[in-house]
Amino acid sequence: MAEPRRSCFRPCIDLHDGKVKQIIGGTLSEAAPETLRTNFVSRLSAGYFARLYRDNGLEGGHVIKLGPGNDEAARDALSAWPGGLQIGGGINDTNAQSWLDAGASKVIVTSYLFPGAKFSLERLKVLSGAVGRDRLVVDVSCRKRGDGWFVAMNKWQDITDMEMTRETLDLLSQYCSEFLIHAADVEGLCQGIDEALVTKLGEWVQIPCTYAGGAKAIDDLDLVNRLSDGKVDLTYGSSLDIFGGSLVVFKDLVEHNKLHVYWEHVQKLSSSTRRQDPVTVTMPGKVKAYELQSKSKNDLSKQLVELKNELLTLRVQKIAGGSASKLTKINTVRKSIARVLTVMNQKGRQHLREFYKNKKYLPLDLRAKKTRAIRRRLSKHDAKLKTLKQKKKDDNFPIRKYALKA
Repeated sequence: MAEPRRSCFRPCIDLHDGKVKQIIGGTLSEAAPETLRTNFVSRLSAGYFARLYRDNGLEGGHVIKLGPGNDEAARDALSAWPGGLQIGGGINDTNAQSWLDAGASKVIVTSYLFPGAKFSLERLKVLSGAVGRDRLVVDVSCRKRGDGWFVAMNKWQDITDMEMTRETLDLLSQYCSEFLIHAADVEGLCQGIDEALVTKLGEWVQIPCTYAGGAKAIDDLDLVNRLSDGKVDLTYGSSLDIFGGSLVVFKDLVEHNKLHVYWEHVQKLSSSTRRQDPVTVTMPGKVKAYELQSKSKNDLSKQLVELKNELLTLRVQKIAGGSASKLTKINTVRKSIARVLTVMNQKGRQHLREFYKNKKYLPLDLRAKKTRAIRRRLSKHDAKLKTLKQKKKDDNFPIRKYALKA
């Protein structure tokens, strides 16, 4: 039985007029530019944010070009992290391959698939055939209409004829490898995600899916994970501190993703262990001190790292559930770590002794303490001497020779 997936954080870079911005969804219009409402405009380049995501190992992020004048900034981001970011905005069958060649991991398409706000399956087939299904993401960002959601295009201003349903997503998933979905009604407001939409996405989607819109707290990651059963990932925008927000700390999201990746790794190890024949699953081998004496410092360090990783894996497995023998295995690994550390300390002191041999001065920790010899040289009178504090303690709290009768 496959272990359940967990939702994780996906980064984004929204570009408008060549700058990294955070815009309130639905206020961007070429016909009425005065309606634009902006939450944040960065003085830093798109390449800076791409390098930030790269250095923190945040994969699967996207760069969205909101209108003209963003190609240079987009290429700057892609060149900063080749193969690490997806690109969307104005993508069609003629320029998609050029963006992949520029370093995009995948291309994101929306408006091209809806000429005249009507869905064209033929265009989807052509684009999927040109770049390949595994390198195509379909953006089905939507707006609420009545009891359902309809795909919105042209900067979320125009509502198309495609309603978000299980059937439409199944159809699209035949020609793409991923979905990107902005909830345009709550995008940029930092007032909470569209829980109903996320719940439906968890029921409908069968391929990777990223949701954006309204995230205001790191707890929203757990909420999305619960509502979608781990099928939907989450993007943060205006609430994030790197985009001028004060509600969510970027480093906290990075740590959450690291935990998510490690948890997946542990689950794979755990599932592979369960598939083994119970007779062949053996206890971790005990480390013998005399065998460690012949190993070099580098070999001991490597063995120590391996044992620590093994201990961490066993701890997580015990938390996740398992047999009672996990505790025995943990104790065995702990003792092995102690033996390795002891031998490393002994070998280190031995090397220091050889280095300082026949030298005039020795480090304090290498000098002979001689405390036993000093005690033996004491006279009987000196040996019985006590400090004033000890004498008062003995007088006030004498040691009883016999127990009191009950």
